[in-house]
Amino acid sequence: MTLASTPPFKVSYTLSDDASLSGNKAIMGRFSYIEDNERKTYDLPTSTINLGTGAAAQVAEGTYTEEPSSADLASAAAAAPAGSTMMAVSDNTSGIAPTQGGGGVTATRTITPVTEQEMLVEVIVKKGDIRGFGKLQETIPQGFTALEKASNEAIFTTQDRIAKFVWLNLPAAAEIKVVYKLRANERPEGEYTIDGEFGYLLNDETQKAVIGTSKFFVGPKAMEAIAAQSAEPAKDLAHATVPEVTPAKEVKPEVAHQAPPVEQPTKPVRAEESASVTKAVAQPKRTSSIPAPEQGILYKVQICAGHREVGRTYFATRHRYHGDFSVERHQGWIKFVTGKFGSYAEARDQRVAFNAAGHAFPGPFVTAYNNGERISVQEALVLSNQKWVQ
Repeated sequence: MTLASTPPFKVSYTLSDDASLSGNKAIMGRFSYIEDNERKTYDLPTSTINLGTGAAAQVAEGTYTEEPSSADLASAAAAAPAGSTMMAVSDNTSGIAPTQGGGGVTATRTITPVTEQEMLVEVIVKKGDIRGFGKLQETIPQGFTALEKASNEAIFTTQDRIAKFVWLNLPAAAEIKVVYKLRANERPEGEYTIDGEFGYLLNDETQKAVIGTSKFFVGPKAMEAIAAQSAEPAKDLAHATVPEVTPAKEVKPEVAHQAPPVEQPTKPVRAEESASVTKAVAQPKRTSSIPAPEQGILYKVQICAGHREVGRTYFATRHRYHGDFSVERHQGWIKFVTGKFGSYAEARDQRVAFNAAGHAFPGPFVTAYNNGERISVQEALVLSNQKWVQ
């Protein structure tokens, strides 16, 4: 649904009054629209009609085409329409407490460190059956960058310290979740904060649920938080090297001396039989297939890594492993991975099974992917809404 293409446009409608009404009656209106991903409103001038005896005479009528002033506009996230109580906006202060919005709307934020300089921010809004316009606005630290990861049908924009998720019509689900990655861009280590709020409409009135302040760390303390959340080995087993393998000497089997074979008289072979024999021993055609691109979040198990590629013989000889595996070239290493699991728990079970089987892999450990791109397990768990299992 879009506005008319011509700058001025006119809307007409007919009013019918109750016979018992009389005197002057006021007509008030408000025009709402979207500009730069912001919902704005303009209060129309009040018109008065007189319901006198005999006929209804309109006292004031007019077509208003003047541009609204800045004082007439109200942002959905920062102000309330005329006739309601203005809520204080304190985006640039720290230590803001969460506040429930009208209609019982609440929002929570979770920050998960990925590296010392990157973290995933997940915001969950519990809005019930509220629909229509909505905007989530996050104020991030100076010098940081926000990157969209999961927008839940919202329009994502960033400018300076502000990251916005805007819905022209909120999803029907009672709970919506968005995820973005926060990058520190070599900012100094220390403590930082994020503030935010969720603005929406309730009975055509602007409401706001304050998410409050969340604190997080950049630097070594961020990695301490990762270690506290996960019992995965802190050492990067991807740097395990593949030892050199000395090929086993080929042993020729001893053949017992046998008497010379007795020649048997040859039987003539017809051309048809010769052709059928040739056809039977013909080599089958080789076929190749290109695997389909991986979609969504997947987990695999890395069993080994090194600087040179090895084949099945190495794994059979060194680790007594005869299963399938694939080869990845990642960050200057050749990595050998197995499986393709939709959940972290399944990949974890496979890792445990490898250890129990006594293959003596240098690891192994679970790896994660998003649409074929290798990411951290912590990031994959957040994006797939799964929980880490020890």
